[in-house]
Amino acid sequence: MDHREWDWPAPKLAALRLGRRLAMLVPASQPYRWSFVHIVPSGRSADEAAIREGAARLDSGRSFLITHWEYEADRLEGYDQDLGVVRIRHAEAADESELLAVLREWRLPPAGFDYSWDTVEPV
Repeated sequence: MDHREWDWPAPKLAALRLGRRLAMLVPASQPYRWSFVHIVPSGRSADEAAIREGAARLDSGRSFLITHWEYEADRLEGYDQDLGVVRIRHAEAADESELLAVLREWRLPPAGFDYSWDTVEPV
């Protein structure tokens, strides 16, 4: 894996800094299951205050929660998504460099992540 593989695409890094979730579909343990890793940036209350004012809050000093979830595929379209959900692993990253370290450890290149609204991941 070359170094560029571990660089964030500029729009995705900007999204993280603006407090947007990113997600990636990853292989599941069983054919009837779906598996996702999602990155949730910190700063929710400050972000909500900015949204109320009609703005977004850029913050390059955010921390992150990285979680790998697995769902029963037939429950993704209904209201019972939490039934049968399993948290596979999770990590906390204090900053962007720690986030990259977690992704390297999990072998998930940043370019593979997408905006959560562009994935089938339950939000």
